Amino acid sequence: MKAVKALPMQSFLLAGEKGLPFEVYPPAVNNNPTVRVDLYEPDDGVPAHKTIAIFSHPTVPVAGFYMFEPMKAMGLPSLAIATRFLGSDATLNMERCAQDVGTAVRFLKERGYEKIILLGFSGGASLLCFYQAQAENLTATHLPDGRPSGLLPEHLPPADKLVLFGHHLGRSQTLRNVLDASVLDENDLSKADPALDVFNPENGSPLAEEFVARIRAGQAARMQRITDWVKMRLAKLEAEYGPGADEAFIVHRTNADPFMFAETSDFKGDVEAIRAMNLAGNGLGRFSSLRSWLSQWATDISQADGPKDMARTTIPVLSIVQKGDHRAHPDYLRQWEDAMGDRFTGHHYFDATHYMDPNEQREMVIEAAKLIVGFALG
Repeated sequence: MKAVKALPMQSFLLAGEKGLPFEVYPPAVNNNPTVRVDLYEPDDGVPAHKTIAIFSHPTVPVAGFYMFEPMKAMGLPSLAIATRFLGSDATLNMERCAQDVGTAVRFLKERGYEKIILLGFSGGASLLCFYQAQAENLTATHLPDGRPSGLLPEHLPPADKLVLFGHHLGRSQTLRNVLDASVLDENDLSKADPALDVFNPENGSPLAEEFVARIRAGQAARMQRITDWVKMRLAKLEAEYGPGADEAFIVHRTNADPFMFAETSDFKGDVEAIRAMNLAGNGLGRFSSLRSWLSQWATDISQADGPKDMARTTIPVLSIVQKGDHRAHPDYLRQWEDAMGDRFTGHHYFDATHYMDPNEQREMVIEAAKLIVGFALG
């Protein structure tokens, strides 16, 4: 058993913008929204350079992230932001997550910080790209379900630089690319297309180019079927119960990305481990409300898309890539490269999976922290 070291931090609850009725449970959370932030700052307060890195994720608690301690030791404070959807994405709304990030940025500005560095790790990358895109040019005035978003320019102060680290394409693209393409009927999982089964050895290598193309087409078709049903069901409920109506549903088998099968991925080619994850009772996108599906999961309908949002930003970017992360496949990285345009100066590669081990790979963590701090303060 390894001891867990607690980092010295200051924790705050900040008042955020209200959401629409019953976006989260219990309702009191909507009436008095709060954003939890954990500040890793020198004992003497705001440093002379007045620069800080902020880190957030739509649902995952990010306080204590292993990069905070070395960054602080090198002179860069950081702030971890927990959105109002911490711990559950069943009713998650990306527009509301952006508001929560904005609440924290405003807090830092009032505290005396002048330069904000967005540290986008994993699913936090697409959230912070979405935030910055809206901060530079607010377009998400309405939610994908048609209701007003409540976003205002003054809620979203723009940041100064952006770090991508272990970044995937965003929640909508990520879910589409892990959907089990063989599922033909969401209500009867026995109805499956064996030709689109990544676990069927008769189909050959899941990584074969032609097979991946067929799987991607099948995943896109399944995503479209679910989204079409969501829109139809939501329209029916609104017609019957009014404009605030919503409903929960389940999406099964959401871990079947062919790129998971690579020997270099987090799963190290373990087919049975991937299969077990695909068949598990919990998983990515498993539980969702109709309105949340449109905001976070529905490809081409969700307003949050990592590369597309990146292309709408203008601030400098640093990209750090873990070679063993199946979400860092060359196909995915090319989308990020294209989105950065002239700002892309190359990826900084580390021989690690999605999560670096802060104990066994301490030197690697330190080297990554040096990159981030040098970029932030440079």
